[in-house]
Amino acid sequence: MRVLLIGDYPPPHGGVAIHVQQLHRFLRERGVEAQVLDIGKGGRPAPDVIPVRSVAPFGLRLAGFLSAGWTVHVHTGGDNPKSWMLAAVAGVPAPRSPRFITLHSGLLPGFLAGSAARRALARVALAGYSRVVAVSGAVKDALVGCGVPAEKILVQPAFCAAQVRPGPVTQAAELARSRRSPLLVMAHHPSPVYGRMVMFRALRVLADELPGVGLAVFGPGTRTPEFARDAREARVAPFLEDLGELDHEEALGLLARSDVFIRPTTHDGDSLSVREALALGVPCVASDVCVRPEGTYLFRGGHARDLALRVRQALVEGPAQVAQPDVGPVLLELYEDLAASRFEDSRTAVAT
Repeated sequence: MRVLLIGDYPPPHGGVAIHVQQLHRFLRERGVEAQVLDIGKGGRPAPDVIPVRSVAPFGLRLAGFLSAGWTVHVHTGGDNPKSWMLAAVAGVPAPRSPRFITLHSGLLPGFLAGSAARRALARVALAGYSRVVAVSGAVKDALVGCGVPAEKILVQPAFCAAQVRPGPVTQAAELARSRRSPLLVMAHHPSPVYGRMVMFRALRVLADELPGVGLAVFGPGTRTPEFARDAREARVAPFLEDLGELDHEEALGLLARSDVFIRPTTHDGDSLSVREALALGVPCVASDVCVRPEGTYLFRGGHARDLALRVRQALVEGPAQVAQPDVGPVLLELYEDLAASRFEDSRTAVAT
């Protein structure tokens, strides 16, 4: 069996890209011949990863894999037209090549609700796929509302628990750990969806009660005038540890050394970082804007004082002992079952 994964591949280290990387690694460790068509903005060389940056090279590469009968698994958000065009192109008829797709974004239901044309596009784009993996029940419900058969959709978090492997922390992270107690951690992005201001307001509340507290932030956009302005206005600059952008293994190393991981987003899907924190045995506080994994401390989205309250609760009560899902074996079984059924179908056709 040969599997082609299509999607973003690090860098940058976004949720979809990390999942594709981890699933690729899982398949290779299981002895499966697996390659990636990297459609993101990366460029770092990696074994069996083929970067494609424009439509024509993508189409040519994909046609070669389809004609050779590779199993194809597409990974995309589903919350913008580009995602659905990718799904439609990669789902073109090719009888020898089974097709799967995982739709990752928690913003997908809102996007599809925006117009009948979007829902029609989704229904047509997914027609060529044997199975559709939705990362949450809300994503599945939105797809069923478009006319995608419910029996075709599998709800499964895009998470490979066995692939969560912390790397060594950076010198800056070690310094932050040594001088802050408790040390809180937040993955940052300049988009308002990531909830920077509610985190800063909660940090101001916590700093009045926990003088040693610090918040380590990592990710893009931490060294912009807007970030500095918000920190100044919230009066939390002295409590921040700006670690910049980290490789994924470095980020996991930081998470493993932290006291609480915080996800204060205003909208979300099945957050990879939330599941990673839980898998590492780190208390996780996250907004209640979507369904969160068991063991997460929930606060009311947008409410800074409630966030501060839940952080204090997490510090006292510690991490929940819950098992985390691992989609790798589930997907491998799906690939194998479909490949076997197609082989039997071809034998029956030849016999008749």
